Amino acid sequence: MTLSLKESRACAEMAKLLYNFLPGSGSKSWTGHVSFQTVAADVGVANFWPGGSKEPAIATLLERTLEYERGLFEKLIIRIVRAGIKYRGKGNDPITEDEINTLNGLLLDIGFKFPDLWDPLFLSSLRTGASDRAAELVDKELAAEKIRVSEVSSKEQALMVIKTTFYELAKMEDRQAAGRYLEEVLNELFELSGLKPREPFRIVGEQIDGSFELDNEIYLVEAKWEKEPLSEQPLMVFREKIQGKSNITRGVFIALNRCTDVAMDAITRGKQPNFFIIDGYDLVNVLEGRMSLHELLRAKIRCLAEEGRLLLSASEIIQSNTQSRGGN
Repeated sequence: MTLSLKESRACAEMAKLLYNFLPGSGSKSWTGHVSFQTVAADVGVANFWPGGSKEPAIATLLERTLEYERGLFEKLIIRIVRAGIKYRGKGNDPITEDEINTLNGLLLDIGFKFPDLWDPLFLSSLRTGASDRAAELVDKELAAEKIRVSEVSSKEQALMVIKTTFYELAKMEDRQAAGRYLEEVLNELFELSGLKPREPFRIVGEQIDGSFELDNEIYLVEAKWEKEPLSEQPLMVFREKIQGKSNITRGVFIALNRCTDVAMDAITRGKQPNFFIIDGYDLVNVLEGRMSLHELLRAKIRCLAEEGRLLLSASEIIQSNTQSRGGN
């Protein structure tokens, strides 16, 4: 296609701008020598390089590529800039951000915008030398690492507080009061684990100890901290609460002193279980940092779905993880 006057003018302006990016040509005997002539050959437009006076030759190269091999125009410009960065760098005269911005403006004027030349990281790298840029990147990474370490440290401290509170509750003689405080401890643990907990709420005729969200699923929570293992009655009540919501509702029954085997057998006999159990041993393993709450919950959910088991012990999960890592 015939170039417009605007395109010809832009090519002339780009030739002036690119003049110092590379030599025009060089001796064939110069091994590794890069010039406008060699770049044109690499791109596949060697026949568009006329030789002779450098600036008019660059303008001709750009015009002919734009007119006859428009699809190679971006490749040609990017190759010139890339080679120019190395060439100018050797002479301690690095290409500047202003030069690239001017080039981008001339390209925009004729309808081109090459993403590589607009990359913010590339442009910012032209503002400082290579060593300064490297130092800047290292400083940014160190700052980010400090933030990450700080966040981890804060979580560890928060978990320590929750653990200490839990062990203090275990010593309380008033188990009813311990149960009330347990709700707060669990809520803090769920919050720390990013489970978006909802504190205890009441529906007409019944009390729900709370709920949380895991993998876009909502789980109702019931918590009991009795001196003896629970009988089947509280489990039956909880099952009815869940069934009264929807057929997709699931639950987590937190029984710190476990449930009797008779209770767990009764709750599953003849009916599909719609909740699983977390006991005190499970919770201690989370508080001691042996596994995350997410890891515990997902393992129990999978066991409930695949085997219909209400209780998968943390010890089984730890053993399974050890074996999968090739441990003993």
